[in-house]
Amino acid sequence: MLSKPLPLGLSVAYAPRGPLVEAAKLPEAVAAIARALAVERCAGLLCDPEVEDGPEIRAALVAAGARPAGVFVQPRRTLLMDLRRSPEELLGSMRKKTRQYIHKAERDGVVTEEARDLDRFVAILGRVAERDRFAIHDRAYFARLLDLFGERVHLLFARVGAEDAGALLVIRVADRAWELYGGWSGAHPEARPFYLLKWRSLTAMRQRGVTRYDMWGLAEREGDALSGVENFKLGFGGATVSWVGAYDLPVRPLLYPLWRLSGRRRLAAAAR
Repeated sequence: MLSKPLPLGLSVAYAPRGPLVEAAKLPEAVAAIARALAVERCAGLLCDPEVEDGPEIRAALVAAGARPAGVFVQPRRTLLMDLRRSPEELLGSMRKKTRQYIHKAERDGVVTEEARDLDRFVAILGRVAERDRFAIHDRAYFARLLDLFGERVHLLFARVGAEDAGALLVIRVADRAWELYGGWSGAHPEARPFYLLKWRSLTAMRQRGVTRYDMWGLAEREGDALSGVENFKLGFGGATVSWVGAYDLPVRPLLYPLWRLSGRRRLAAAAR
């Protein structure tokens, strides 16, 4: 869990993608964590578990004292790739155009490589952010990721000739991998470099024993900012999943209204 300070010596707690328990035990686990936090000056607990959505789990969370938070730090919808399948099966499940663009990138000489070059990654991500108009973390944030996760962080690059055209940051833990940051810079669109980079990322993780690859985020609804990204990702096949979303609980009931009014939104903004 993460603990975030509030004014007056108070705090709020956040469990990203947690707690890590079976779905049936989630309500009990969330309530137990809230009770354990009662000895702290903690106003509330925000949980964002990796549990599939459904009326039964929602009702059980409410019965345990949790409420839908109304703020979201982690994506509620995502695309999961099953890497237990062979490369031929993975390619066969893709859209025809996606397969064509992967092979085109190979024919056009797109080079993909893994390198622990953080400055190179940040430079590419900066170009992606400028082109697509979104904010990014600073270099220190990514340096911290590399320090914390060590060899489980993978920086993958695509280039055409001497020019970088895309990058991905993937974190691998046990048999799972999450594609957290990256994008196409906009360079060399005719060569489709980012299609090949995504494919090579999948195969590289598969070779390392990953069985589930999370492409980390689809659009919440048709027409939102991720709709174009979603269409690109869906071309690779996989299964779309909707998680239950963020729920919060009061830890100290007298302080909980402060958390509901402002604290949780600041927490969500700080954790992005």
